[in-house]
Parts: sequence; C-alpha cells; structure tokens
Amino acid sequence: MKHARKLASLLLALVMVFALAVTAFATETGTTTTTGTITVANPVANQEYKAYKIFDVVYDAAKEHYSYTIDSTSEWFNTVSAYATGAHGLTLTQVNGGDTYVVTTGNGFSAPDFAVALKAAVDGMTGLQLSGDANSVSVSNLDLGYYFVASSTGALCNLTTTNPTVTIHDKNDMPFEKTDNKVSADVGETVNYTITGKVPDTMGFETYTYEIADTMSEGLTFNRNSLAVKVGSADVTADTDKCTIAYDAETAPNTFKVTILVKNCTVGDAITVTYTATVNEKAIAVVSKNEAKLTYSNDPTDSTHTTTTPAQKQEVYSSKIVIDKFESGSKTTKLPNAKFVLYKEVTTDAGTSLVYYKWNTDKKVEWVADKNAATVMTTNAQGEATFGGLADGTYHLVETEAPAGYNPLTAPVEVKVAGSSTDTTKLSVTAEVENKTGTTLPSTGGMGTTVFYVLGTVLVLGAVVLLVTKKRMSDANR
Repeated sequence: MKHARKLASLLLALVMVFALAVTAFATETGTTTTTGTITVANPVANQEYKAYKIFDVVYDAAKEHYSYTIDSTSEWFNTVSAYATGAHGLTLTQVNGGDTYVVTTGNGFSAPDFAVALKAAVDGMTGLQLSGDANSVSVSNLDLGYYFVASSTGALCNLTTTNPTVTIHDKNDMPFEKTDNKVSADVGETVNYTITGKVPDTMGFETYTYEIADTMSEGLTFNRNSLAVKVGSADVTADTDKCTIAYDAETAPNTFKVTILVKNCTVGDAITVTYTATVNEKAIAVVSKNEAKLTYSNDPTDSTHTTTTPAQKQEVYSSKIVIDKFESGSKTTKLPNAKFVLYKEVTTDAGTSLVYYKWNTDKKVEWVADKNAATVMTTNAQGEATFGGLADGTYHLVETEAPAGYNPLTAPVEVKVAGSSTDTTKLSVTAEVENKTGTTLPSTGGMGTTVFYVLGTVLVLGAVVLLVTKKRMSDANR
C-alpha cells in the first residue's frame, strides 16, 4: 500500500486533558497509588517515541478532584514557567514558598500551543522509550500525570485514575490509496475506481481539513450517480454531518471533491470512496489518466496549514487496429474498397463462441453474435481502414469483399493487441493484408466450344481448297 505521510516537524494532539483547571486539593489528601500506560496504536516505521512527564497529579480518595503540580527542580520547570503567562492561560502558583507549584489554566489555554513550546525544548530532556512492534508501541508502569509524547511529532497525554490507559493515533500515519479494476478497455466500458483512507486523530484541532480532490482526463466520462462514500461500514454519501461533495457538471465535469468531516467520525475508521467512469472515444490510442490527491490539516495551532499528498494516479488505455491493404508483391500499390469485419473469441461455461465488432451510434463498442449486424469497415484510397476502441486481446479480421480484380482472402487474419501505458506507439497496431490479382478462368461444360470453332474453320478452309482445285481441273480439260 502506498502511504502519504506528513513530514512536518510537529504532531500535536491533546489525547485527554482532564480537569486541569479544577479546584486544587492539598497534597495531603488521601490518594490511591495507580500507574498508567501510554500506547501509540499506529506507529510510523523507524520512528522513536518517548514519553515525558510534565506535571504531577494528586487527587482525593473519591477521585473526583485533581491537582496538577510541577516542582521547581523538574527539568521542565523553566520551559513551563516561561510559558505560564496570562496570554497563554497557564498559571503557576507557589505552595507555601516551597519548590512545589500548582498548575491552573484559564480560558486562553491552548494545549496545541503548549505542545509547540514543549516540542521546542524537548532536546536533552529525559524521556521514557515506547517499545513494541509494527502495530503498536507502549510504555507502562507510569506514575499518573500530564505527559508529553514526542517523536518527530508531539502529543499531550493526561493519565488519571479514571483513564489510566491512553491510546494515541500518530498523525504522521495518513494512508491514502487509489486503485482501479482495468488497465485497458473497450470504448464504452466502465472502469471502477476505489479511493481509501482512514479517519485521523484530530485531538487538539478546533477544525480539521480532510479533502479528496479527483480529476480525470477527457478520455473518461465521470458517472456522478455512481459516487459513494463510506466511513467505517456506514454509507455517508448523503450525510452532510460527515461528508460533503462538490461537483459542477457544467464547468468541471471530470472533477469532484469529497470532504470528510472527520471530527464527527470515529478515529481509525476506514474511509472509502468508490465511483465509475466510462471510457469514451477520446481514449482511443491514448492513455487516459485519473488522479486523486488528499489535502489534510497538519497544524492544530493554525487551521490554514495543510499538507497535500502526491497524486495517486491510475491509467487506462484503448487501442486501435489499422488495416494496411496492398497488392501482393507491391506494398506501394494500395487497395481501396476492400471490406472487413472484426471478431474475437469469447469463452464461457457454455463453450467458445465468436462475437463481432459493432461501433454503435452512441460511439461505443458492442460485441454482437450476428455477423450481419457487425460494422463493416472499407479501405480508403490509401488502403486503410480502422477498428478503434479496443482492449488488449486477440482479434481476427475477415475480408467480406475483395477489391475489384483481386482474389478474396481465404482465411481470417489474426491480430494481437497488447498496448502500453508507457509506450503509446503500441496503442496502434497495423495489420498488413495483401491481395493477389485475379486471372481469367476457363469456361466449363463438356469439351468446350473452342473445339467447334476450330473444326468449323478447318472445314470451311477445306471446302474452299476443294472448290479451287475442281475449278482448275475443269479448266484444264477444255
């Protein structure tokens, strides 16, 4: 699977900020010893993840009231203290002139902004390594507190007794793929396209962009009614709370956009967009391209910051057979007015049968069983005739009428079509067909009439000779 991964320097998500601004209880309040676990469910390959504890937490026996604190001896204290201003909505209050400071937040506090500050200071800090396999990495036996998890990106986690296990979805993981079911096709055939993605973790984002833009070339006709969008197992094509579709048949008939409102969806659910396009006459002997791009948010602190993936491209082509008709022994003597039909063999459970090429009035290829219904192509003055809009395969040309004065072909001409999306010269296949000139054939029936003509001539000549001889003899006797 092809993955388009965000390479930006920050991944910021508040996995769970729980009651950070609640009334603080004294540290003397009874507590229950509990540890927690942080898991990254979709780690990026060859990425290192570490968890950094930023604040301690204490809570009452009922686990209803929490107090977050940081000690002045913490390696993170200077970073947090510098950030703790009224503008940032974070306040540190010293407890009884000691080393402990109670952390409270106001309306201006932004977890993503705070994560940016922490990420800038992470180098040289002590963190706990997350380990595991390709499916997940984790670290356990953590003291409860407010944690920052960093890789090439960063995420904030809060572990409390009500949520001792936290799972993070790494926002670097942004799978996006497009596939089709045909490489070559007849004109008139439909191609099925599937675009897949996944609902990202949007923690820390107030708004999130997830937009799929699809564009196809003029050799493909988009079938708007075939467009369907699923999130998980649910069809959300018409659910405007989860999906919107932009399409203008007049100004951009081969372009559409699908926007998934991912903040209203479940993290990790599959996103599936399916539709069809019909191969049209503009696809003959050319490669028709179809590409999709994903644009998604990459910075929770600025909703205008997005990343656009490289285009996922799919290609389909349709070929043609060009007949080159000439006199046998003289390729430069082109033969017009030769007529041909084209067929192919089709094998089904019932056996193998022949179907014939028919170019319909709606400019689509149809294969018919009746040879009389097939389209007849006639060579022009250059000896050319073309059967266009063909998928890869083996075909047979049948000459139904030879040029005047030439013998018709006695057997079909086999033509193999094997196109290529990288070599367009293979999309036009030339079939050289030669005809021998005809000869005068003898008449049929008995010995023929010629012998009578010969005998008659001999008899006439004999009679003339006989008359002349008698006349001379008669003259001599006188």
